[in-house]
Amino acid sequence: MPYSKIVNSYDGAAKLKGCTVTALHSEYSFASLLLDGGEVINFAVEEVSVGKWFEVFPICLYRVHEDYAFDWRVLEVPFVVVSIELLWREEWQESSPDSGLFMGSGPHSVQHAARLGVAPESHGDVVKVLAGIRLAACDGRHLVVSSSDNSPFKIDLAMDASEIEQLMQSLSSGPV
Repeated sequence: MPYSKIVNSYDGAAKLKGCTVTALHSEYSFASLLLDGGEVINFAVEEVSVGKWFEVFPICLYRVHEDYAFDWRVLEVPFVVVSIELLWREEWQESSPDSGLFMGSGPHSVQHAARLGVAPESHGDVVKVLAGIRLAACDGRHLVVSSSDNSPFKIDLAMDASEIEQLMQSLSSGPV
């Protein structure tokens, strides 16, 4: 499917390969990885307007004030990153009749987010969004950091297999 726009606000995946993650921190609007050398990598989402009343929220690197008090969750077994996949989704809007549940005057639309290839082929305004990354460890574990598919400015961080499976329902992977 040809995309009307491709939105990518993150270019730091390659520098994580070979790093060791020792702890995690997650809040509604950002997530952080503590590396074994003391470096902190922060992720958040960025609002990008791609049309009238149409915003997407790709993942990006984020700067936290140096005095920020992280509540680190120390990993029992450090996570040595051996591979990285970029996680993409497509987003589009569809017109919706005024059911009385919308705010403001119309026209109204509903925004959708899904794995690549799910948007209706007849829809001409589908945006491909870099929504996250999936890190793989040498011991088979995975870690996913992604923007939420249903809440603006929310970032998701998961290591649990069932949580990752849930997040991946609206994401497609690709190599860095």
